Amino acid sequence: MISARSPWPRPSEAVRELMRQGAELAQTLPADWLDYLNQSLFPSPEDAKLLEDPVILAAFRRANRAELLHWASANLHRPGEPVEAYVSADMVDTARELARRGGAELLINVARSTQNAAWDLWMKMAFRLTQDPVLLEEFLEVSSRSISDFINKNMLVVTQVITEEKNAQAHDDPLDRRSWVSRLLDGRDVSAEQFSRRLGYSLSQRHYASLVWSETPEAEIQPLEDMARALAGLTATLAPLIVFAGPATLWVWFSATKPLDVNLLQGIAQQFPQLRAAIGAAGAGINGFRRSHLEAVTTQRLMGRLPGAPAVATIDQVRMVSLMTHDARAARQFVLSTLGRLASEPVALQRTLHAFLANGCNITRTAEALGSHRNTLLRRLERAQELLPIPFADHRIQIAAALELVIWSMPLDDVEQ
Repeated sequence: MISARSPWPRPSEAVRELMRQGAELAQTLPADWLDYLNQSLFPSPEDAKLLEDPVILAAFRRANRAELLHWASANLHRPGEPVEAYVSADMVDTARELARRGGAELLINVARSTQNAAWDLWMKMAFRLTQDPVLLEEFLEVSSRSISDFINKNMLVVTQVITEEKNAQAHDDPLDRRSWVSRLLDGRDVSAEQFSRRLGYSLSQRHYASLVWSETPEAEIQPLEDMARALAGLTATLAPLIVFAGPATLWVWFSATKPLDVNLLQGIAQQFPQLRAAIGAAGAGINGFRRSHLEAVTTQRLMGRLPGAPAVATIDQVRMVSLMTHDARAARQFVLSTLGRLASEPVALQRTLHAFLANGCNITRTAEALGSHRNTLLRRLERAQELLPIPFADHRIQIAAALELVIWSMPLDDVEQ
């Protein structure tokens, strides 16, 4: 980073014009640039584990976009001059959350990885803008200084946020709702009686744990709480435990007095179209409280990894998908060999056959679940079965599993035929 005492060298007019041209291109947000920057978010396997959280991943992707636009806009108007730091509000929230989780190093790693990716993109573009070796050398020097200085300034802001959060944690109120829940989830000794009295939630019952979150910036807390209470209402829980867990994320626990109806869950998804929820299996007592939460986290991570995942999902829905997607290539080959031409048909046809299998091959129940006319349903089922390369009656389990993968959007186009 340029020292405060060092003057910022003014580029030549020719290089200023090149900076302006490059910034103009960057402001169009080329899709390949954003894809490349987003791929740089995984500098190491350890970092990738934290980035499995879809809320944090979405925040980093938004930050990549916003920072690119800010830097490009500054160079469009003042090419080659210092660019002021820019850290969005939701990135500040994410920095605080990672500090609470002990993952502050991820921010540094991602910043450096993103800087390298940005430099790689910009350097390739530089060689397209000019072939003059003298001009190119100055252009790359100015660009490198500008990008490095901008990233460093941003990291100073983020580092200050992390420091403030760590200082706040050191003086945290031990009766804070999140602190109590975190202590319990971490396996530390917590008095169940005192926990229940302080938080108004009994640990002795059977629980469902859920994560409710939004991946959009500036999400409001009220809709998240409304969705949490709607989920709890499915088991007639009047007082669920709701904990604000981080940027646009709630941890929720409610009574597991009865099984959750998948159709009703999808109704809640339609009621809150901008939000998502992951739900663990029912569990009893303190161990069930912890285990269901961990299963909800597992469910959330898979939902974040597979773009076709439903907005609301349970651990029971994702167990098989999780196992089958550990080997992506094998999973794709399984889908193609099992579904054949049906794998590339419109999703409505695939969902029809999937719903038919999920409803015990009962036409009436399937029509009700899909809100479809009986004759329309019969035509779609007939067409779907015609496209299968294997007999439907003899391979229902395999077909159901393959359809589950397709519905969760397994990419098929890069499989060798």
